Amino acid sequence: MSPVNTRDRILRENRSRNDWTSVPKHGVIGVMRLGAVGEAVLNIVAANLQEILRVPVDILPARPAPEFAYNNNRKQYHAALILKKLAESSRPHPRILALVSVDLFIPVLTHVFGEAQMGGRAAVVSLHRLRQKEEGSRVSLDTFYERTVKVAIHEMAHTFDLVHCNQAECIMRFSSGTDDLDGIPLFFCEYCEAFLDDAYRRYEIQRLPD
Repeated sequence: MSPVNTRDRILRENRSRNDWTSVPKHGVIGVMRLGAVGEAVLNIVAANLQEILRVPVDILPARPAPEFAYNNNRKQYHAALILKKLAESSRPHPRILALVSVDLFIPVLTHVFGEAQMGGRAAVVSLHRLRQKEEGSRVSLDTFYERTVKVAIHEMAHTFDLVHCNQAECIMRFSSGTDDLDGIPLFFCEYCEAFLDDAYRRYEIQRLPD
């Protein structure tokens, strides 16, 4: 399976799929942007979720930035509050993923690239720290897109009950920073792939054909 990483390829693929923004297909996953998030990265994440998880994915209408989750003491946005709001969505999709440009935190960590409800409905990915290297310089667009896709796949897999994996060659491996994230592959190990198949059976989710 060849994941989609570049903007040119995703734009070609989108044009062959009768327009993501047409009448909703009510797929398994709905992807939306909250606030200032570019359309290109949204499309790339949606296509890769569908390609790698092999379930139908819809792009949902954009929503405002999650100001309700802002914490003035931390000068960041509380990921758990965003997840709670997403989980309450009236959309028919069993899973909802939001992309945000703001910096996320949970109380026990200084920041998070993403967060998800384990075995729940909602996941969120922050682009804030994925655009740059750990020392502060910017990374290429391809690296930024690939990082975002990795975090999105990782967090969405948590909603299907997958936990962190100790296999070096697995997207479910925990990453402590962007350098570590860059070394993680864009695929599941055989064990996590099997766990994902089992989760789909339990949740009665039909994979797309290969």
